[in-house]
This record gives sequence, structure tokens and C-alpha cells, in this order.
Amino acid sequence: MKLGKVEKQSLLYSILKVYGRFVHDFVFYKKVTYIGVENIPKNKPIFIAPNHQNALMDALAIIFSQKIQPVFLARSDIFQKPAIAKILYFFKILPVFRIRDGKEKLKLNEIIYEKTMEVLEHNRQVVIFPEAQHINKKHVRRLKKGIQRIAFMLEEKHDFKAGVQIIPTGIYYSNYWNFKSKLVVKYGKPISVASYKEDYKKDAARTIVSFTEVLYKKVKEQVIHIQDLDFHDEYDLLRDINEYQMLNTLSLNPNSENKLKADQETIKKIDDLKDSDANKFNELMQKVKKYGEFLKKNNLKDWVVRKKAKNNNFLLRFILLLAGTPFFIYGVINNLLTYPLPRLITKKIKDRQFESSVVYVFFLFIFPIVYLIQAAAILIISKIWYVALIYFVTIPFISIIAFKVHRLFIKTMGLIRFTQMDKNEREETETLRNEILDTLK
Repeated sequence: MKLGKVEKQSLLYSILKVYGRFVHDFVFYKKVTYIGVENIPKNKPIFIAPNHQNALMDALAIIFSQKIQPVFLARSDIFQKPAIAKILYFFKILPVFRIRDGKEKLKLNEIIYEKTMEVLEHNRQVVIFPEAQHINKKHVRRLKKGIQRIAFMLEEKHDFKAGVQIIPTGIYYSNYWNFKSKLVVKYGKPISVASYKEDYKKDAARTIVSFTEVLYKKVKEQVIHIQDLDFHDEYDLLRDINEYQMLNTLSLNPNSENKLKADQETIKKIDDLKDSDANKFNELMQKVKKYGEFLKKNNLKDWVVRKKAKNNNFLLRFILLLAGTPFFIYGVINNLLTYPLPRLITKKIKDRQFESSVVYVFFLFIFPIVYLIQAAAILIISKIWYVALIYFVTIPFISIIAFKVHRLFIKTMGLIRFTQMDKNEREETETLRNEILDTLK
């Protein structure tokens, strides 16, 4: 097993990272917010411990949040094909073997752990997702102990003078799958492993268990954590309904960091209600479920009911749609090949959490190739080089404008549908939403 020198900086990696971050931060997502990067110490052995929700996109969120080139530990089954393994090693990803991979392969973890400690001894970052698998809910699973064992092994090796720091990290998506959703990455305060020296020397196993609980608590503090999975969807909808009311209650501006704070406070409020008044909690859940069913039946989002027709300038929307229609038509015609391509792959994927990863790879590599071929065709037909160049440079941006026009159309139609509903049904829905908000006040 040739692991290479993953602790070394790679020039090609750095070049690809600049391009990859541009596509990630400014093309793929509507808005990316990195919080608490200053909490990561410099020139120390660092473990980054994020929650895991969205396959490859979680790793990219960590990579693009900093200037360095972190080393990742990932499950070994993705290394089975030699060509893919070579690519993964290039991107500084090392395999970790599990019991399901076969008992004989568990011994290989000793080599991986030694290499990981070597990386840390070079004061480089190592990223391990301590949940070990992703989950498509706003919920942090119980943590595995791999990251803690390696950290304590390194400290023990250096008589607890290595200075290992573990950074609890949260990754939050406004939507796992939709193009132009929002992403927040939040780094918490570092946890010093050396501070557990005396406890570890007395009882190593118990110290790792207690440390795991501390890390679990700290990771949850960085994200939206819904503990009750039986009511997960109701909690999540409540978070959305109550977001602006909570921002007002906390006197916070509606930016990404403050919205995360408001959502966490809403989840805490619901949990408190559940603990203090079970009947009122169940009544609230039934109302939220009914409200959610109404939204789903009518293909609406909560913001439509919140804003209401009187707060929306339909004239401005229609003007923008009219002005944007030529861009939309031009964008669709020139993306007849690119738009369907990712779907050919994603429809075969059983785990939806890999969908956005596949689409991102298409944005990164396949779409530019298709646009280049189309530009070459324009050059052959027109024989004017600058026409082909202008086409190649502008088509990605026009495609994004076309997407925004499409989204504006979808949202406008949602508002129109709501305003054209039976007045009694509309008022009943607004009353139900207000009752839900009143419960959370």
C-alpha cells in the first residue's frame, strides 16, 4: 500500500484548488459562509472533526474554507479500483479499514495510523468525519472513536507535549441537492488533548469515552441538531417557519451566521416544550404536520405564506421575467446537452447524498468540455475566432442567469397559486401558521 507523501504540499493540487473553489463558492452555491476559521491554531497538529451529511461536498466544504491542503481519512471501499485509489491519494485521502472489509485488513490500519501521526508531526491538518457515515437529516450521529485514539496515541508518543488540537466543526446546507443552495461551515474552539493527560494515564479507555462525549457535544453546538428523528421533518419545518420571528426575538440581523443561531435556538425551544409539556408539544406537532401537508399538496414553500401577496411586487416580477426570457431561451438552447447529463448518473444512485457531488464534478469538468466543443463548432461555422471566444466565456454566466429566471418564474407561480386559492382556505392556512408561531413565542 503506497501512501505517498501526503504531508507535502502539491503545486498541481493548489492550482486545481483555485479553480475548484471558484466553481464551488461562486457558481455551484448561492452563498458560502465560513465562520470561525480564526479558531484553527497555526503550526500545530490539528484534527478537524466535522459532522457528515453530504458525501464529497462535506470534504470540499472543509478544503475550500482554508488555504492549506488537509489530509483526509475515508472508508476503504472507495479505494478498491487502482485508478480511483491513485486519484484519492493525490487528493490526500487515506483509507481506513473496517470490520466489514475483513479482519485481515484491519491490521492495515496500523500503517494508516502511523502515516496519520507522521502528517500531524509535520503540523499538518487531518480531517476525519467522526460519525463515519453521512446522514440526510439535521442530526449528528454518535461519534466513533478513531480520531480520539489517534490523537491520544500521538500525545502518548510525545509524552503529551505534541500539542494536538481537535476542532469541532459544523457543516450546514440549506438544501442538500438543489443547485444554488446555501452552505455554512462553522469551526468551534479547539479542544486540547494534552489537558486530558492525567485522566488518560489513570484509565485510557474511560478517558477516550469521556473525551468522545465532550467532542460530540461540541460538534452539535456548531450545527442544527434535531435529536428526535421521529419528528425530524416537523422540527425542520418549525425551524423554517420560526426563523424570522426568532431573529427578531434575539435582535439579530438576517445573515447566515445569525440564521444558524436563530435556528439552533428554535430547536432548543421545541425541545424545552417537549420536556415541559408533552400535550402541548404533541398538539404543536399535529399543527405543523397539517401545515406541512398543505404546503406539499399545493407545491408551496413556507415563505409564500409568510410574505403573502400584498408584500410582493408582481409588476416588478413580471418585468424581470419578461426581460429575462431571452436569456432563459438562449441558456436552455445552449444547455440541451449539459442539463440532462448529470441526471443520467444521479438517477442510478441509490444514496441521494451523492447527487450534489456528481453534479459538482459535472460543473467542474464535463460542462466546460461541452461548452468548448460548442465554441469550436461556432468557430468552424463562423470562422471568426473572437465570436467563439466570447461565446465560450459568456455561456456559463448566461446559463446561471437562465437558471435564476427559471427560479423566479417558479416562485412567482407559487405566489400566484396561493393568491388564487379559496379565500377561506388561504385564511385558514395563515391562521394555522400564526398559531404555530404563537406557541413558539
